[in-house]
Amino acid sequence: MDMQERWQQIEAAIQNETSKPPIEGGHDAISGGSEAGPVIEVDKLTADEKGSGGESGPTGGVYAESSGAPVLQEVSGYSNVEPPVSPDVAEIVHGADDRVFVGNTTAYPFRTICHLEMTAPNGKRYIGSGAFIGPRVVLTAGHCIYFHADGGWARQIRVIPGRNAAATPYGDAIATQYRSVKGWVNNQDRDYDYGVIILPSNRLLGNTVGWMGLANLSFFSLLGLNVNNSGYPGDKPYGTQWWNSNNIMALTDRRLYYRIDTMGGQSGSPVWRYKDGQRHIVGIHTTGGSPFNGASRINDAVFNNLVAWKNL
Repeated sequence: MDMQERWQQIEAAIQNETSKPPIEGGHDAISGGSEAGPVIEVDKLTADEKGSGGESGPTGGVYAESSGAPVLQEVSGYSNVEPPVSPDVAEIVHGADDRVFVGNTTAYPFRTICHLEMTAPNGKRYIGSGAFIGPRVVLTAGHCIYFHADGGWARQIRVIPGRNAAATPYGDAIATQYRSVKGWVNNQDRDYDYGVIILPSNRLLGNTVGWMGLANLSFFSLLGLNVNNSGYPGDKPYGTQWWNSNNIMALTDRRLYYRIDTMGGQSGSPVWRYKDGQRHIVGIHTTGGSPFNGASRINDAVFNNLVAWKNL
C-alpha cells in the first residue's frame, strides 16, 4: 500500500470520527477499584514538571542520555505534515523498527514511566504502561484499569517505575483503586480511553521519581508537533523500556495520530512534548495498527479531570 492510499485511509477514519457525536457526560469521572458549542482553543499547562523529590526538572538545551546503544535524544519542534503526493516509504508505522532501548531508566523523565502488571477480575493477567502525574497517581489507558471482557475494574495492578528487566530501582506498589470516565467504563469508546491508578497512601513513589507536567494544547500547537513516547512493549525483553519519537500527523477533538512505533504493552504510556527544557504530556497512547498509531488527546475535559485527580 502506497502513501497516497494510506492518507486516503487516514482521511476516511478522521471523517468518520469527527462525524460521531460526543457521548453526553462521557468525561464524567467514575471511581472504581477491587474494593469499591465550539470555543477558541487556548493552550493550558499545569505547573512545571517535577524532576525529583519536588524539584524542577532540568532546563536548557535538548535532554539526551546514553542508552547503551544509540544516543537517545528527545525531540522538540515541528515537522511538515502535508500529505505526500507520491509514495515516500512503504509503510507509515509498520516499516523499520526504530525504537531505542532505554538503558538508563533512572534518568529523568524515564524513571517516571512505569511497567504495569494488571490482574483482571477473572484472574487474567496483562501488561501495560503508565506515567506518574502526582505523588501517588499514575496516568494510563482506560483499558489498563477497566476490562470490559474480563469483569470490570482490575483486581490489582503492580506498578513498577523505572523498571529495567529484573532491576526495580524504586521498588513497586500494589494498587486497587482507580479513576476513569463514563465514556470508557459505560460505553467502551476509544475516545474516552484514559484513567489513573491511585497508589496506597504509604507508597508515594512519585515524590521519588518525579513526574511530567500536563498540557491541553490547541489544534495548531499540536499539528506537526514532534512528540516523544516511551513504554514497555511486549515484543521486547520483559520489563525493558523503549523510546521512540515522531510528529503528530493528524488529530481530532479527542484523538492524536502519529507514526511512532509501538507494540502491545505500551498502552497507557505517555506522549509528551519537550519544549524549553520542560516536558508536558499531551496524550495517552491507546491504539496501534494500520495506518497509524494513536492516543487519547488531553483536551479540556481530560485536562480538568487529570488536574483534579493528580493530587488524590
